[in-house]
Amino acid sequence: MSTSVTQSLARYPSRYFAAWNGRELGDVDELLAAEFSWIDPSLPAELTQLAGAHGFFEASWAAFPDLHFAAIGEPLVDEPAGRVAAEWRMTGTHTGAEFPPGAPATGKAFDVLGTDVFTVDAEGRATAIRAYYDAATLARQLGLG
Repeated sequence: MSTSVTQSLARYPSRYFAAWNGRELGDVDELLAAEFSWIDPSLPAELTQLAGAHGFFEASWAAFPDLHFAAIGEPLVDEPAGRVAAEWRMTGTHTGAEFPPGAPATGKAFDVLGTDVFTVDAEGRATAIRAYYDAATLARQLGLG
């Protein structure tokens, strides 16, 4: 196993969470390949373009001004497949914009656990992101479900 490849893969989740927490779209651009597939329970459809990813980040930040991701434990690296998985805790309060569209801010807080699986290319950019968490729990905590 190549130490540098393994270290690069292992660092990807912390870069991803830092982009969410830092709220800088320029950081997002460094995370995603030109072509990617992003599937998340909060998305109505798969994202494949940077503009769509920007929209998801911006809508999330607008709806949950205190949105925060914290890593749980160490990432699991599958070097031959170029994949890394990371467990996380996502917290925030729905005090901003509508999310999802048509759902006004509820003022309620959420605390949800999940895992993301990333496929990362040689340049350190994701070609695939798969988010796994209970969207029904999130909706209930927000008073939407």
